[in-house]
Amino acid sequence: MKAFIVSILFLLALNTAQSSNIETDSIISISGQVLHSESLTPIPLATITIKRTRKGIICDSLGIFHLQIKQYDILRISALGYKNIDWEVPFVFNPDSPPFFQIKLEDISYLLDEVDIYALGTWDEFKEDFIKSELIEKNPINKSITKQLAPYNTKKPNIVPPQYRANREGKMGVLSAIFAPTDFLYSKLSKSEKSKRKISKIIRNESKAKKISSKFNADIIADATGLEGDELVKFMEYAGSHIKVTPNSSEYFVMKQILFWFNKYKEESITEE
Repeated sequence: MKAFIVSILFLLALNTAQSSNIETDSIISISGQVLHSESLTPIPLATITIKRTRKGIICDSLGIFHLQIKQYDILRISALGYKNIDWEVPFVFNPDSPPFFQIKLEDISYLLDEVDIYALGTWDEFKEDFIKSELIEKNPINKSITKQLAPYNTKKPNIVPPQYRANREGKMGVLSAIFAPTDFLYSKLSKSEKSKRKISKIIRNESKAKKISSKFNADIIADATGLEGDELVKFMEYAGSHIKVTPNSSEYFVMKQILFWFNKYKEESITEE
């Protein structure tokens, strides 16, 4: 009889242990909110990580999160400007209706190095210092790679945004019609492709005009010649057709032309008088 009772108690204990393991290993859903420890205001975009799996989520703008975990999991709570904590999930007695947890974080202060603040001077002085400054590559690997790739880095960047680029840029001739007939027909017949080509052309022309304007304009001519008002307008009308400026022209080349034609302009003005 005693042996029978002992056997029954052993089976009950074994069943209790197994059910406890099942509860521990079962997946449960929890929800909660991350709050400031003093003001109790929500902390948005805090990170919740399950230490066991290293997986997690990011809270919403109100600091609320929903997460699937196992009983007795430990969560790592972190947010910018707050101390990280390891939070042990309390035992959930009713997985079908878990409580809404509130997790509080404390502020953290970062000790920054001393910073010297000084004036940069005038805008012209800043530009001069900036142009003269040298960018030193601290990583020798990057420096070596840059030198090795320099001969191949000859392609100019495309100034046209991707959404306005045609599928095939440039002219498509007879060879394109033979070897890529589908692309050729699409390029010629598609309204969207025609529209993209027109927009691309406008963008490129505007870019060229801006580059030329930055090298040859009324302010630059006035600084070089000292002319003002109507006299400046007359000289620009006189020299405009003679001075050749492209987006690739150097400032020295443009200035040389301005001064050359300015001397011509003064000589002709004296002759007329």
